[in-house]
Amino acid sequence: MSKPKIMFVLITFFTLSNSAFAIDATLKADRSAVDAACTQEAQTAGCGTEVVGKGLLKCIHAYKKNHKKTFTISPDCKTTMEQLHTDKKAGK
Repeated sequence: MSKPKIMFVLITFFTLSNSAFAIDATLKADRSAVDAACTQEAQTAGCGTEVVGKGLLKCIHAYKKNHKKTFTISPDCKTTMEQLHTDKKAGK
């Protein structure tokens, strides 16, 4: 392999690696934001110590499905969940 090709491969690798780390950091921050913003919903839904990525969102949504008339998700919780979804979709 010629020197320019090796350099191109190395530059591409490091660029993709840095992008992956940035996406991971963004998603980690989003998950923490959802955990914090949805604390009340998690308590109401009886989700215990669940966190995003370990069942929290499924727990909240299942509770909401079964308690449509009495349970609402706060605007802050909705916004952070939407941001997480958007960032996950953008990272794919």
